[in-house]
Amino acid sequence: MNQHAAAAPLRDLAGEVLGLIDLKQMFTDIHIEQDRPVTIKTPRGWVETSDEPVLLDDMRPLLDAIDEHWESALRQGTLDRPFVLTRCRLRCHVYRAGGGRKIVISMRRLPLRPLPLEELGLPVYVRSMLDNTKGIILVTGPTGSGKTTTIASLLEHVNATRNTHIVTIEEPIEYYLERRQSIISQREVPTDTPNFPHGLREALRQKPDVVMVGEVRDAQTADTLLQAGESGHLVLATMHTGSAVSALNKLLSFFPVEQRDRHAVALAESLIGIVCQSLVPSADGESLVLASELLFNNNNQVAKLIADPTKLHLVNEFLRRRGGQHVALAERRPGGARGPQPGSRRRMRYGPLTIGSSCMK
Repeated sequence: MNQHAAAAPLRDLAGEVLGLIDLKQMFTDIHIEQDRPVTIKTPRGWVETSDEPVLLDDMRPLLDAIDEHWESALRQGTLDRPFVLTRCRLRCHVYRAGGGRKIVISMRRLPLRPLPLEELGLPVYVRSMLDNTKGIILVTGPTGSGKTTTIASLLEHVNATRNTHIVTIEEPIEYYLERRQSIISQREVPTDTPNFPHGLREALRQKPDVVMVGEVRDAQTADTLLQAGESGHLVLATMHTGSAVSALNKLLSFFPVEQRDRHAVALAESLIGIVCQSLVPSADGESLVLASELLFNNNNQVAKLIADPTKLHLVNEFLRRRGGQHVALAERRPGGARGPQPGSRRRMRYGPLTIGSSCMK
């Protein structure tokens, strides 16, 4: 072999990612694994974009663009960073695999900016939750269901319509909110604050009107969340659960059994409502369909069930009677006050939730 032969040119992975975004094909995630072909997640499942494996040298320029200190970060653990393109935003999670021999980049596709509430595809009366000036709103669902986008849209609605101070604690910051009518203080874990419970405690000293917690994942965060909701703040938070009832159970399960009754009463008194959402493939497998379950804590019947941990299972029966579960028929393609009581079960049209036309333009 000629030792002076020119080395093969490096692949332009960033350009390939941009090319994927320009395609009309629906996909939610990009998986770039060393020594394997690039793969995207479509409504039908994971699909390889070519047969050509990605080499580590091919990945380096993209990794540098995500974070120039990526090597140091991976020596200590993993790396989470947003990566902003001209038409959309990518949530990047970089990690080692194969006993440290491989590097993997996992990218979740998001709109460039928070979507207007009317484009989310949730029932219009979800907006009424934001009429409250204090209490807790939970947005729940599995990974990849659009919780972050929904939370960002709710915050952007407050930002556009109310003179408030909004403080967020995120890991990482997904959407950078531009100041409109509200003062915006976005704090990132671990750069600006070491963790969620510490950041939430600090936020309550910063004279906020609205607080957003990126994820409730421990007893300290859950306890401070309840305190914030009871003390006159509007608090928004996400949880990884598949239903409204499982969100209630998970929140209370953070606490010792002997403390759950007390925290259940606090939750019943401060909870405004729960939005549980998921994205499922359409019948033809070419798009995604939004399914949502909404629980409004707007009458004594609901509050009494929440206040008694032994009766939480009865909330499902309440939802069935009141029509709290909703399924959207339309396909998604690329491109102090309480809310009103949900009416009968209904079907609705909706726009893009985590990706869509706003991400393609």
